[in-house]
Amino acid sequence: MPPPLVFYAPGQSWPAPGPHAPTVNSPSHSISQDAGERERSHEAMGAVRNGLQLGGSLLATYAIAMGVRFLLPAHLGPESFGRFNYADSFSAVFFIATHLGLEMYIRKEVSRRPEHASDFFGSTLLLRLGLTAVLMGVMALVMAHFDEPAEVRQLVYVFALAQSLIIINASVAALLHAKGKVAGLSVSNIVTKLVWGGGLLAVAVAGLPLPWLAVPLVASEAVKLGVGWYLARAHMGLTFKVDVPATLKVLKASLPFFITGAALAANGRLDVMLLGMVASHEEVGWYGAAWNIAGLTFFLNPVFGWVLMPLASRAAERSEAELTRLTRRAMEGTLAVTVPMMMLIVLGAPLWVGLMGGAFAESAMPLRLMSPLFVLAFVTMNAGLWLTMTNREWWVTITSVIGSVGLIPLLNLLLIPLMSDALGNGGGAAGTALSMLLMEICVTISLLGRMGKAAFDGRLVSMIAKTAAICVAIVALDQTLLASLNPWVRLTVEAVLYIVAVLATGAVRPGEVLQVVRIARRRGQPAPEAAPTP
Repeated sequence: MPPPLVFYAPGQSWPAPGPHAPTVNSPSHSISQDAGERERSHEAMGAVRNGLQLGGSLLATYAIAMGVRFLLPAHLGPESFGRFNYADSFSAVFFIATHLGLEMYIRKEVSRRPEHASDFFGSTLLLRLGLTAVLMGVMALVMAHFDEPAEVRQLVYVFALAQSLIIINASVAALLHAKGKVAGLSVSNIVTKLVWGGGLLAVAVAGLPLPWLAVPLVASEAVKLGVGWYLARAHMGLTFKVDVPATLKVLKASLPFFITGAALAANGRLDVMLLGMVASHEEVGWYGAAWNIAGLTFFLNPVFGWVLMPLASRAAERSEAELTRLTRRAMEGTLAVTVPMMMLIVLGAPLWVGLMGGAFAESAMPLRLMSPLFVLAFVTMNAGLWLTMTNREWWVTITSVIGSVGLIPLLNLLLIPLMSDALGNGGGAAGTALSMLLMEICVTISLLGRMGKAAFDGRLVSMIAKTAAICVAIVALDQTLLASLNPWVRLTVEAVLYIVAVLATGAVRPGEVLQVVRIARRRGQPAPEAAPTP
């Protein structure tokens, strides 16, 4: 289920009318205000409905993904799993060039003008296919230079094909999100994930060579592309045409989004490449196992982009004040969900890595180090959304580039050897995890600083302070009074204590969750108007 996004708290008012607006008591103001409130209510309800639909499909797909995240490392072992992750990251870094910044552009512009999609989609599809052919050749030259094993080369080529399909599918999905038509996409997500998970199981049972493990991903993305194209044509009238002038305008407008997206896409990819080159594929295996577990906290990421961004685009069109309130409540909702997940991962790290087998014991330290990263990442997403919608996107771009392209390589090259010498096995993975965390802290400070007073209100500050105090208290209990308990019992007791504490202190408000449920049950229809009194 997506986080409880409560866009307007009880007692909050809508933006005050401008100096030329009708007075509050005038009939024309009353009519226009009622119409505006109904429109905003309809948008919020529709967004919540879409979020629940997509969240439901994500729960199903994440159940499959979670099984793969634990079973695949256990099946392959650190060395082969490290090669698998290295090939995936290697291909993904090159295919960053095909992102083009279109997903953000689509969610910002096509949500307002659905017919605009046909102006550029066909041309950008051809451009991406051309770039795919070029990048395949470049990757072959790079791998030949570094004398990569044949198994790794073959795996890279299959992953490259998958990356091309993934990026095209992301644009198709963005079109449907912008239009608000997500029911078919939700079903498609489940079906394609079943194709992927079933394919991996078949490859593992058959004992096929390592490159075959990437084939199910290609098959699932091909199915998703076919379904997505059909849905886009049905719901948006999407047509394939080549309009070079219109496409050039779109690419120019998407440039800051492309640079930002490229920098963000490098996170979790460039560091794996560096770890494999500076340390070993085994260290990549330990790091990849930790990332597999910690990455489960990112299940809200698709809902964030699919639902919140189109809603924020329309809110920004009305007023910055409305966008600010939406961003604060979204930040509150995502923190309410991601912080307890972070705590479960930090406190239970040895238990989670133990599910992959004893060979991954060295993954516990990098797992703990990278767990806070995902809480910070959602804060930066919210801040970046506000800055983008208020036409400050270049600040997001510059910050992301400095963090991902500047800090990440520098920190990795410094910390991987240092922590390898200090910790031995697993030290390189821990150094990469610490590099990611330090980079994300710097990015978070930069984006929130640029937002200024818009970043927080009293309600959000209170929620953060209460939650932080509860986390400190739970960690203290874990290390003292509860330390002698069975690990699984201890984790269960701590989870119950956390839930009781956030509810008792008001850090999380159950009434707001119920409000979201009531909105969703109306399925996007405005609340019925009261019958006129006789």
